Amino acid sequence: MQTITVSRDDNIYEAFADIAQTPDGTLVCTYRESMCHSSRPWSKVIVRRSFDRGLTWGPRQVVIERTREQSEAGEGRLNCSRITACADGSLLLIVDLLRRETFAEYLEPEMCMNLLFRSHDGGATWEGPEETGITEGIVPSIKELSDGRLIVGVTEQWPGTRGEEDFVEEQTAYLSDDKGKTWAGPFKIPNPAEPTMNGAPWRLNEGDFVELDDGALVCYIREDGERICGWKSLSHDGGRTWSVPVRTPMMQCLGRPSAGRLRSGEIAVTYRIACGLSTSLGLYVETPAEALKGLAGAIASEAREDYRAAAAARFAVLDNDRSVSPDSGYSGWVQLDDGDLYVVNYVTDDAPRAQIRGYKVGREDWYLYPEGAIDYNPPFEQAGKYYEAGQEMARQQQAWVDGQDWSRQVPTQK
Repeated sequence: MQTITVSRDDNIYEAFADIAQTPDGTLVCTYRESMCHSSRPWSKVIVRRSFDRGLTWGPRQVVIERTREQSEAGEGRLNCSRITACADGSLLLIVDLLRRETFAEYLEPEMCMNLLFRSHDGGATWEGPEETGITEGIVPSIKELSDGRLIVGVTEQWPGTRGEEDFVEEQTAYLSDDKGKTWAGPFKIPNPAEPTMNGAPWRLNEGDFVELDDGALVCYIREDGERICGWKSLSHDGGRTWSVPVRTPMMQCLGRPSAGRLRSGEIAVTYRIACGLSTSLGLYVETPAEALKGLAGAIASEAREDYRAAAAARFAVLDNDRSVSPDSGYSGWVQLDDGDLYVVNYVTDDAPRAQIRGYKVGREDWYLYPEGAIDYNPPFEQAGKYYEAGQEMARQQQAWVDGQDWSRQVPTQK
């Protein structure tokens, strides 16, 4: 794995990174500048571009900003930007503009605006902002689906029975069938069926979406009430209704999941692992069949020939924030044409304030078998011929990979 500095300025706070890739291979990274985690006293949404597969990054471009004077005058603070590449070659960037100051005010209606920007020249220039009308949710995610519709996920926050003390968070989705001019929603993901283990309210938030080959959507979700793992929910009607969520193996998922599909069809998710005072950058990869395990209504998808019978997943830690006061873990990623992943992440680590770091991750960094080959068939019962059986399994996996058409696009491929 190769680690690269995307942006570092020790005088400011750079955070909440995401990345997209244009048809010509240009990488476009977005993040937010301010002086602290809560985007005070001023805030800017930045874009940088790389023309050499992320080895070097060009100058910063300010897409939108709020000065100290504007924020103090009640014109809001910029929070988390996300970016996605569309099938027509354009880029969409979305950011939530917070219009309140205190946490109690965050729990009031219409506490933010989600603003949309467009680029038709690979991120060189941007049009916008366009108001989406989505005013009840923060930390947006955005994807284009295979039918051309757009889906945006946001986190709603509401007072509980004791106000701020037991506030609740809800994961919702909005849909657009006219390229983002109008939006339908919110379409809410329900809470898990069981109560939390610690008695706290469920707090599902910061979800991101993956589309499977049959059009089913899986939402991977952070959860801050119980604080044990990430969750997932399934939709068979394009995002309008969602199944009761189930747990995932994404341990300590306490930072925005960034989900998409590899060219093999496998699903990859980067997210923040938070355990005590430690924060790390995690990578979780699973097959589509594994993604559907335990989800209501998954049988139709699971039966598809593309979803291999032996489903499994893999997990890796890509980075650890070594700072005395760690602050890291909102990430994004794309898959390069050679199959490697390029991940961007914000991390404090050896900087006085947060910086943006890139990681060029080869498959060999987390798994010794090629794309599409996550199988778990340990040959324990092979009369002591464990290694021979394991080698044969590896040969079968390699043969499967060699027979694939890697030019074929899969839905929500990054």
